[in-house]
Amino acid sequence: MKKKKTNKRMSKKIKSVAKTVAKKTKLLMGKANKKAKKVAKSIQKEWKKEKPHREEYREELKKAVGNALEDGIKIGGDIFETIKKDIKEINSKK
Repeated sequence: MKKKKTNKRMSKKIKSVAKTVAKKTKLLMGKANKKAKKVAKSIQKEWKKEKPHREEYREELKKAVGNALEDGIKIGGDIFETIKKDIKEINSKK
C-alpha cells in the first residue's frame, strides 16, 4: 500500500514539474518571438533605406557588364582575325 501512495505522490510531483517547465518554455518562446520581431523590423527598415542605393548600383552594374561584354566581343574578334592571318601565313609558306 505504501508503494501506491509514493507512486501517486511522485506522479503528482512529475505533473507539477512538467507544468512549470511547460510554462517557462512558453514564456521563453514568447520572449524569443518578441526579439525576433524586433530584429525583423529593424532589418526591414534598413532594407527600405538602402533601396535607392541598390537601384543605383544595379544600373551601374548593368552598364559595366554591358561595356565588359562589348570589349570582350571586340577583343575576341581581334584575336579571331589574328588567328586567321596566322593560319593564312602558315599555309602560304608551305
